[in-house]
Amino acid sequence: MDMKELVKKGYKFRGWDAVGNKGWVYGDLVHNKKVTKTGLEDRVMVGGYEVVPESVGIFTGLKDCNGHDIYEGDICSISCFSRLIYAKIVYIYFKAAFYFNGEGCQFPIDYASTFKKIGTVYENPDMIK
Repeated sequence: MDMKELVKKGYKFRGWDAVGNKGWVYGDLVHNKKVTKTGLEDRVMVGGYEVVPESVGIFTGLKDCNGHDIYEGDICSISCFSRLIYAKIVYIYFKAAFYFNGEGCQFPIDYASTFKKIGTVYENPDMIK
């Protein structure tokens, strides 16, 4: 299922406000055009706000150990495999997974005994390399 089908089904998204510097905005995802001095240009909107396209992430349906919603692109500390892992959350096939820092392996979030949101790849790009 592609992003347009997810939007039709009412999935929740977040994106970084590209114009008003309001931080994260939440809601429906819309792809449309805006009028500029040079003509029409593509834009991505979440919850009625224009957002940075690279920042958009879908809600995974999960909450961390502190009750915070987990979105694609979040960075979490994850207790798994008898160690603490810092990983990026990805959303594949309608399930959340974590992506090992530098190891190139994806595992279902179900493997984690606990996980806690500590940042986002958009705000903290150097946290996960």
